[in-house]
Amino acid sequence: MRLLAPAMLPLRMLGILMLMIHFCGCEDSCSYNPVLLHPLEIVEEYGKEVSINCSSDYPHYQQIAIIVKNKTYYPEEPFRDYAIFSFPLDDWNIEPRCRVLVNESHECYKDVDMTVYKNPEVDLLVKKEDAVGVELQCDIFDVAPVQNLSVRWYKNDHLIRINSFSGKSREAVNESSVLTVSKEENTTQFRCEAHLNLRSRSLPATISKTLNISATKIPVSRDVTPAHEILTSETETTPPPQFDMLSTTFHPFNMPDSENFTVINSSTAEDDESTTSENILYVAETTKAHPAEVITCESLKKAFKITPPEVVVRYGDPVVLTCSGDNASVELVSWETPYGRHEEMNHFTSNLTITKVETWKLELMCFAAFFAGQQCTLEPNITVYKTPDSVSVTAVDPGPMIEGKKYLLSCNILNVAPVNQLHVKWYRGNESLHTEHPKNDHLSTPQNVSSILTVPLERGDNGSTFRCEAELQLGPELSPLTLSAPYTALVHYKPFFKSCPVRHTVEENKFRMSQLVCETDGNPPPSVEWYHAGQKLTDLDKLFTRTDSGVYRASVSNSVGQSSTDVLITVEYAPSFSCNRHYKAKVNSELKTPCEPEGSPPPTITWLKNGAEVISTRRWTKNDGGNYTLRATNTHGTALHMLYLDILCMFILSQNYSCAKNICIYIQWAKLNIKFSIHRSPEFNQGNTSEEIILGQNMTLDCSADGNPKPEIHWNYTSAENLRVTTVGRHKIIMTITRATSTNAGKYICVASNKLGMKTRFVSLTEMGKGNDKSISGFLWWIILLVILIFVVLGVVFLFYKKRKYRIYNVVGNKDPQQIPMTNKSVAANS
Repeated sequence: MRLLAPAMLPLRMLGILMLMIHFCGCEDSCSYNPVLLHPLEIVEEYGKEVSINCSSDYPHYQQIAIIVKNKTYYPEEPFRDYAIFSFPLDDWNIEPRCRVLVNESHECYKDVDMTVYKNPEVDLLVKKEDAVGVELQCDIFDVAPVQNLSVRWYKNDHLIRINSFSGKSREAVNESSVLTVSKEENTTQFRCEAHLNLRSRSLPATISKTLNISATKIPVSRDVTPAHEILTSETETTPPPQFDMLSTTFHPFNMPDSENFTVINSSTAEDDESTTSENILYVAETTKAHPAEVITCESLKKAFKITPPEVVVRYGDPVVLTCSGDNASVELVSWETPYGRHEEMNHFTSNLTITKVETWKLELMCFAAFFAGQQCTLEPNITVYKTPDSVSVTAVDPGPMIEGKKYLLSCNILNVAPVNQLHVKWYRGNESLHTEHPKNDHLSTPQNVSSILTVPLERGDNGSTFRCEAELQLGPELSPLTLSAPYTALVHYKPFFKSCPVRHTVEENKFRMSQLVCETDGNPPPSVEWYHAGQKLTDLDKLFTRTDSGVYRASVSNSVGQSSTDVLITVEYAPSFSCNRHYKAKVNSELKTPCEPEGSPPPTITWLKNGAEVISTRRWTKNDGGNYTLRATNTHGTALHMLYLDILCMFILSQNYSCAKNICIYIQWAKLNIKFSIHRSPEFNQGNTSEEIILGQNMTLDCSADGNPKPEIHWNYTSAENLRVTTVGRHKIIMTITRATSTNAGKYICVASNKLGMKTRFVSLTEMGKGNDKSISGFLWWIILLVILIFVVLGVVFLFYKKRKYRIYNVVGNKDPQQIPMTNKSVAANS
């Protein structure tokens, strides 16, 4: 079972969960196998004893056991978490298995990859011979497994042939390899070696005895007894050839092809001392003689080749290679490798077939033996690759991403090989950002690779997708690409207002604050809160009235920050009158509205008399008195007010008169009552005052004045959000301060005026505890007020003196006042 990297832990836990819920498709295969087995592979000689350890990484299994030769062995108490069992290799077909019972209906298995071997015995003998050649037989006894066996033939310590064997039997068998050679004048040494090519263990070769073969003293051809028996000759006159045991070492060798040589002469010689016939074999090339060519591996590069020279193969796929030597000097071409099966098509061509590549580093070697005695080797360039199990993008830092900071993204590539040919490409959307090539890793086995990308993130990157691609650049026509799923960046950023009106006009009793839409943006999504005069609005569904006009503040906030903006809301409403029914105007004065209607926007006023509009540019005459209608109109409606207007005439009187309040009544003359109205300048009901404000408390300032005509009153002050002024008629005004602050401290001036003059009154507000700081300025104000008061007194005295001589009279009667003669009391009494 492949070990999982730390990054795969969540997947591993998911696999365990799936294993708990679902049942596997077959008893020895699970989507996630929790069986832990050690060792995974055993390669041991027949008859030896081995041990296996079985456990599980699934903590809630019910039972664990080891099965060997159809017998089940359970762990002994108290060691129930794992099972250990030792057993002898006395059976060629032992298949140990570890079993974990996950629950009552589900169990998983894992088998040990078992190889039981037996190193063979080797015997070399002459099977058949004649005057020209000898057939040698290499017998291999009691070898297993035969499919891992190869027999190598050596001539004068040079390798001339390799034979491999096929088969699927696990038991020990006997095999033979036959080699036919030509006799030569000089003594030639031959031997064979048996090699067991095992993947995880290197075993020494079993070497046969060495036979000396020569062309002299050739024995008569005969059948050879079995390999383990002694050779005997059936000819009395010819002694058998000499067989000597030599101690030799491995020196690979290549022989020339015998097809290029022929027998050109044979003769018989007699010796007085012996009746033995001597045959000498002369061998020569049939081609024309030429100077001997020096053969080197460098000179044979073009003739000695592997097809294809470079191979890229996926792990688990098959591969076929052909090794050939296209040169007359080549005697034998073959493969030396523990993998696959090779087949010699002829002396100069050998094919190697590996049905399933199951190693990450294929060590293959093709060799060519030449007649001149040299041996050349050639190794193919083989790349075994594996595409990643998965490619994913994750953030290195687990916390939220904040705008204006740099963050690390990791491209996690699991189980890929070879790493040195891996290229990692980063993208934001379809924009290429970075390409990385981890060149420092030359391991051929699968590795887990991480590529780190540093990205600065802004609010515009919120919702952007990042992805990476793992590309194995294995050649111009092979570049497998594995894509990651897109990673969506969630960037947190301070909220802001995308749109919000600076001014907003609404109609009275038709607007709620919840209807004012301010579009905001932020991540996490912000919440909007409204404030007015420093107070948070809790009822956003309250209908607005005319008194709710003012500046409102919208505030948005989230975990990153806060923003606010101000909106001036003006509540408009239809016109309305709160006026008297009776007004007076001077003769020859301009037509002016005696009282202003309320309304927003300010209404347009029209005078109507008897249904006809009065021209606004005219002046009042003595005949204009009577009933009038005032009509006030704006976009929200129309209001009407009925009033009676008196036209005042001017008279100069020098007679004595008596007055009660503002009305002076004279004697009746010509049966006409004359009423005189005395006008006077404004007078305040309060004097100048100083008050202290308490921060956060509400307070009210009122100002009222009397006069004839009634004075108009207003405040002069520095405006603030928490100040509100309310007018009660024309002679009283109230100022309300809500939740007073230090900025409300200062002087407030109340001004009252009518046609006879103007008066002012001061109210000084100081913050509690800070009145002494302004004592000097207050003293100066008192001096100024005293000077003004002196001038006012002098003015009153002057006016009083004047009024004793001249008076303004208001004549009420049915006749024209100019036709009534004015006389004093004495004249009237005398008459």
